[in-house]
Amino acid sequence: MTDSSSPSTTASFTASAPAPVGESATTPAASTVASATTATNATVTTNSRRTISSSSQLLDQPDIKRILISDSSFTILLSRLKQSIKACDEFANFIRRKHSYEEDNVRDVRKTASACRNSITTSCVPTRGSFVDSLLTVIAYDDKLTSVRTPYIKALETMYHELMSLSQNFTRLRKQLKEEGNRREKEAIDAINQAEKSRSKYKSLCSDLEKLRNSDQTQKKITLQGRKTGTQQEEELTRKLHIADADYNKKAHYSQKCKNELVDLYRPQIATKMKDLILELDHALQLQLSKYAVYNESLIIGMGNQITPLGHNHASMQETASSVDVEKSLYGYLISNKVERKSAFVPVEYKRHSVFGGLTPDGSFGNGRRIASAGSATSSASVPPIVAAPVASFSVHPAPVYHTSDPRAISSSSPPSSSEQTGLNGPRPMITSEQPLLTSELPVFPSGQIPTLDEESHSAMVGGLFGLPIDEVPHDDEMVPLFVARCIDLLEKYGSNSEGIYRSSPNKTKLEEMKEILDSDPGDLSVLDPPDVSNISNDYIFMIASLLKNFFSKLPEPLLTIEQGNNFLKAGQIEDVKTMHLQLHRIVFELPDANYFTLRDLLFHFIHLSQMPKVRMSVRNLAIVWSNNLFAPGSATTTNDLHLQQRVVEELINAAPDIFNPIGGDN
Repeated sequence: MTDSSSPSTTASFTASAPAPVGESATTPAASTVASATTATNATVTTNSRRTISSSSQLLDQPDIKRILISDSSFTILLSRLKQSIKACDEFANFIRRKHSYEEDNVRDVRKTASACRNSITTSCVPTRGSFVDSLLTVIAYDDKLTSVRTPYIKALETMYHELMSLSQNFTRLRKQLKEEGNRREKEAIDAINQAEKSRSKYKSLCSDLEKLRNSDQTQKKITLQGRKTGTQQEEELTRKLHIADADYNKKAHYSQKCKNELVDLYRPQIATKMKDLILELDHALQLQLSKYAVYNESLIIGMGNQITPLGHNHASMQETASSVDVEKSLYGYLISNKVERKSAFVPVEYKRHSVFGGLTPDGSFGNGRRIASAGSATSSASVPPIVAAPVASFSVHPAPVYHTSDPRAISSSSPPSSSEQTGLNGPRPMITSEQPLLTSELPVFPSGQIPTLDEESHSAMVGGLFGLPIDEVPHDDEMVPLFVARCIDLLEKYGSNSEGIYRSSPNKTKLEEMKEILDSDPGDLSVLDPPDVSNISNDYIFMIASLLKNFFSKLPEPLLTIEQGNNFLKAGQIEDVKTMHLQLHRIVFELPDANYFTLRDLLFHFIHLSQMPKVRMSVRNLAIVWSNNLFAPGSATTTNDLHLQQRVVEELINAAPDIFNPIGGDN
């Protein structure tokens, strides 16, 4: 029983001055709460501004400025910005889960209240002041509370989208600043290295000239141009020395210029941008946290206003529960019912039949015949004894036994005959046309073992390339191993016509020989070049592909890392593809730089191969072949684990353009 004068339950969830949920703005109590909330928010805002104005001066101190232009400034600021982005992701995840819980709660409460109300009204007749009437009114309060929660749930959904947008935008901006900072620092480092080489060459020529001047000038030196005297040698060294001096002077000044530009111009600019990004993101998160607190305050006030209204526009829940008058309710129920006389309870009145009209006082008729009294044993007709009827006996037949181990046995059984149907033999077997098979279509491996790829490669000894951590092998500026980049380039350049690149295996002996050569000198990758570029064989392509797989399978720490391995598998269990891609994006973001950029090049390599028609390697084929090489060895103990790893790799390939190119640019 709802009160028609109950206030509106629609709430306005705003961060500045929210109206309490479920409270009418026209009531005096509602105005009081709204004024108090506005005053509180104004006080908090004033105090926050004072705190910010006083705290902002801390970042202008000389010590902070020295840190921002130091060589470690980029690393420090990037790490701090990454922490803020991680906090934003966790906050968004919390809001998303709470939104789901609140939405489920509102739906379940409404469903339960409706079912209970329908059941009560069907079986009971509520009267005013009765328990049933109060129960219906109390249940109606839950409907009001769900209407209070509805705007709160919408506000949580909006907050979740805002937090996700913040995370994505600041991740993109952090990546741009990181790339710009690395590029500027690399320019300065390259200039300094060139100046170092020029200085070494200059000093070497000076040393040679000094030795020549201190030696015997009469001796001649045999060169390709003939014999040269000491004077001629000195002239040639002097000429080379002048050239080296000019080059040394030029590169030294250029390196100093690059360093000064980095310290005085680029580094302060980039560091200031990073600092501003950190402050902007933290302020945005602080605002979202304040909004969340205000939303909860408004929810609690609105729910309290429904249960115990401030303006007394309708009875509170406690007043409704206490208003039950048991005696009055029973009285009203009894007095409202109609009393009827039932014929079944009317007693029988004795009336003598007319045939007994001539009965004499001694019990005989006028003609002298006598009728035996009821208690006489000499009556003319004896009453036959009452014999109990025989009890019918029934034989209980056991119900038929149905074996469910083979569903086809049920469909093949014939229906019972007419003689069998007459007995109480229980239900007949269900006749089905066809039952689905319960066997799995997945492959079954002997003894529960899961096959691994390139098992023979795990027995090899750790050399100078295979078996080393990924960040210790020779790599480029993005920490991608040079060996990996070279193999990918060769496969995409020469392997477009080779079918099943990663499915086929080369000659084992030649593979081990090539591994030994690479282990002995990892810096010399010319051994990977084809012997004849005009005649590329499939054996050569399979050799390069097997070397690349062997490199990743021999890593002491897998490319997807042991730390994040379980997180990848948990993300692979998410059914919604978009949600799973977002979770994979977050996990990839946590990988070290070497693993991050190497995974990027490898996934785009898989995409390129899947687009080559003659290679005949789909994304799923590549995921099946590569899943064991990217996860920790032995982590897949069951067939389900193996399939889950393959799904993770497959979705990583599909999501690679969004993970590594969030703004839609070309790779």
